[in-house]
Amino acid sequence: MKHTKTGASWRTPVSVCVTSVVLMLTPARADILVNNFNSASEVAQWRFDFGNVAHAESWDSATDANGNPASGSWKVTLTFNSALGGNNKGAYTTDRWFPGLDGSTLANLQFDLKIDPASAPDAFGNNGFFSMAIRNTDNYDFVQEFGGNVKSADGWRHIVVSPLTGPYDHIRALTWQLYGGPSQNIDGPVTLWFDNIQFAEVPEPASLALLGCGALLLCRPRRRSRLA
Repeated sequence: MKHTKTGASWRTPVSVCVTSVVLMLTPARADILVNNFNSASEVAQWRFDFGNVAHAESWDSATDANGNPASGSWKVTLTFNSALGGNNKGAYTTDRWFPGLDGSTLANLQFDLKIDPASAPDAFGNNGFFSMAIRNTDNYDFVQEFGGNVKSADGWRHIVVSPLTGPYDHIRALTWQLYGGPSQNIDGPVTLWFDNIQFAEVPEPASLALLGCGALLLCRPRRRSRLA
């Protein structure tokens, strides 16, 4: 009497194998979270740095970029006065990295920003010129990563800066600034919310190589089972 061997008792379904390989070979990347503002203590990690506008800051537990009721955001109100001229601006800095973060491993910088619709506008309907900068070296060199007009009509705006602008070999801090001076000439309060500030790292080369090998293995033809 002949017995048939199907191999069903030891063969793993292809879908399971593919999923397992993909999970094991996903490139390793440790993103650097600066702040997601889930608590009031995170607001204290930023200090008012420069500019002459009146300012106030707080943690807003009711407002979150992702609509997460368990989270929140950082709320800042800057009261502009066009009589201040070039000093009609406000900037905050977080002194985060010592002795310094090597930016060569970073793929991008991301953050979420929202402007209150009741904020004072400039002559063009914007609410100021916003900059986000890294502060490089112990001299805190100002290296702008993002710069552009912001306005309340945009709602929550997710901003991704990729690639980063150099030099970024020795990052000591992050600074954001909202400018309302000459050409903007903003008078009155502008309120901003910030959320989900982070750097994303470039996947490690070794992990990318493994991912390539895994893809090749998945593409190999399967050998049919022989029946005995």
